[in-house]
Amino acid sequence: MVLTSATQELFDCQADEDVTGESPYKLLEKDDIIQDIKTRAAVSDFSPVKQIVLDYPEDELLLVYDRDFTYGQSFYLVLTPEAKDRILNPPKPETPEVFEKEVVKTPEPKPWISLGSDKEIDEEAFKESREKLLYKFSRVRRKFGVPVCFSDRNTADAKDDYLECASYQDSRFSIKQMQRDCGMQAVPRLQSSSAQTQWKFQKNIFTQYTPRELSVEEKENILQLESLKNFCNSVTPRVLQALQQEGIMNVFFDDWKALGTAADDGDWAGKVSEGLMLYQAFTDQKYTKDKKICSINWHPTIYAVALTEKKEEQLNKSVVRASFILFYTFSDPSNPQLLLECPDDIFAFEFCPSDPNIIVGGCINGQVVLWDISAHVTRLQGTQPENKTPIVHYCAVSALESSHKAPITDVQWLPTTFEVTRMGLPVENMYNISAQVVTCSPDCTIMFWDVRVSSLVSHSASERRPIMDQKTPYSVPDTFKHLDRTWKPLFRSHRLSKRKRLLGHCHSLRHINLDKEYDKSVCKLKM
Repeated sequence: MVLTSATQELFDCQADEDVTGESPYKLLEKDDIIQDIKTRAAVSDFSPVKQIVLDYPEDELLLVYDRDFTYGQSFYLVLTPEAKDRILNPPKPETPEVFEKEVVKTPEPKPWISLGSDKEIDEEAFKESREKLLYKFSRVRRKFGVPVCFSDRNTADAKDDYLECASYQDSRFSIKQMQRDCGMQAVPRLQSSSAQTQWKFQKNIFTQYTPRELSVEEKENILQLESLKNFCNSVTPRVLQALQQEGIMNVFFDDWKALGTAADDGDWAGKVSEGLMLYQAFTDQKYTKDKKICSINWHPTIYAVALTEKKEEQLNKSVVRASFILFYTFSDPSNPQLLLECPDDIFAFEFCPSDPNIIVGGCINGQVVLWDISAHVTRLQGTQPENKTPIVHYCAVSALESSHKAPITDVQWLPTTFEVTRMGLPVENMYNISAQVVTCSPDCTIMFWDVRVSSLVSHSASERRPIMDQKTPYSVPDTFKHLDRTWKPLFRSHRLSKRKRLLGHCHSLRHINLDKEYDKSVCKLKM
């Protein structure tokens, strides 16, 4: 124990005064110690052993002055009555008379009886099996008594300030090892083999062949196929549209290069182009400063534009600004009409085709987010008086462990004509309401998400029937509390195996194009 000078003076146990090396013992009253703990509380030096003092059975405790610091401190407290009695009344040494009576007679040696171990000892004993080598060292007579000349050498000239006398093998003689003792263990026989194709030098070769020609009858049969007619009917409008665009304008002309360069202050006023002209600019110094736009979408029914913003790298800045999706109108391009709060930067977002007030977005951390702006439609339409810009919190966000492992580069709502099951099979959407989302990411995965309750998503067409207790089981709900933080993908597809992704052989999907006009069940993926 460590006792301060105040405690020593209080209990009359001052070192080298009240207690010394010759008389180190001091009996302390148990009640005095308990009173000191109550009076000085945590300041008391006995507070660490409060419970031990309370449980001590006797009225006095023994305190010993340890001048030699045997136990690391100047005092130690005896915690048991047995130890106190043993210290205060040490046992007396035995007298020589008593010691002589208890001396046991030394046993007499007995002859050794061999039980077979002598043979093993003899086998392990070293026995000389050859004659000893004799070495003779001599010196010529004229070198006897010659003075020895020593010289100094700078250790800095040597490597690591160390002069090494390296051993070397003398070629004049060698010692042949006659016997070696080593341990061995029996193991199965191992065999290693490899094969490699023989590399040959490259050379130019060619193959001459005759093209296959179809007969007139085969051509007529192919032209009468129903699949060929359907293909021509589906691609004809797109081909005609491409030919019309090519005839109207040069599709390879770069309008951005011809637009001109902006002024030093960033003002595009007066900058015109033959192909593009600046109509209006949306600016906001509070939410869009030092940020760049990564996605733009038009509201399907309201004359408004929504922008997502991506923060620039702020390695040396301690303040991290929040991420928002901003809604602008042409009537007031300087002030955003609505702000959608995002859990992280958004790379892409889309309006639901069947309900434009439902918005889905993909975050940079791989999560999928849902918003519902039904309560703010009147403000976007301009029928609500202007006041402070409202901030809409997201309704649901996907579970982080079930989301993408890389930024989401594109997110799309599935058309109202078809949907997918849990097995990834496309089926017809009988209710014509978009309730599923598909996302892609550089982690080489494509995920399909469903915004409905998981129990309503069936596996087969026979199970996809209306529920009597609900009027529209496939309708998009007004709230997504059942999905928040627990939303998991309905189906996911890996483009490459895990081994190829680890090796870097990965061509990830970046954008998704859903053809809604010409083919109701075909999903085209653009790399």
